[in-house]
Amino acid sequence: MASDKFCGQPTSDTIPLHRDTIGIEAVNINRAVLTPEEKYERNKREFRSVYFNGDNKNIITAIGIIPPGIALNINKLYNHFAKSGKEARRFQKVLEDDFKLDKVDQTWYPLTQKLTKLDGQQLEDFRRYYHPDFEWWAAAEEYEQLDYVFKRLKNFQDSSAHIRSYLALPKR
Repeated sequence: MASDKFCGQPTSDTIPLHRDTIGIEAVNINRAVLTPEEKYERNKREFRSVYFNGDNKNIITAIGIIPPGIALNINKLYNHFAKSGKEARRFQKVLEDDFKLDKVDQTWYPLTQKLTKLDGQQLEDFRRYYHPDFEWWAAAEEYEQLDYVFKRLKNFQDSSAHIRSYLALPKR
């Protein structure tokens, strides 16, 4: 006769259902949009060692009026000739180029959105192909910027198929 005592794990005919998702409450994400200037200053603070290593200005300075003397900053001299200093200056150039690109995009994107009446991939292609140079865009007046957009829009409409194929990634 079987014992009334049960030894071991109980068995069941069905597999217990486990929830594969977890319910959470609503999450709010507040994204602070930084201006190009704020982003550039933040990068300068974060990469201050890059700016220290890349500094090669004022290696030789004149000190004192009477008697005159010359001072040589050894750190700046080393930074001028060292590989790390050259790489730091190259990275500084990248950060500066990012700043210039963000500065142009700050006015270029809203202007193209408002004036071109393009949307989706066509708008992205137009923005990428006709993106203005920083120096010209910063020096141009509002009328010149509007004229630039309208002339480029006419060119884009005439040759959008060619521009689309030019911007496409190469096929292997």
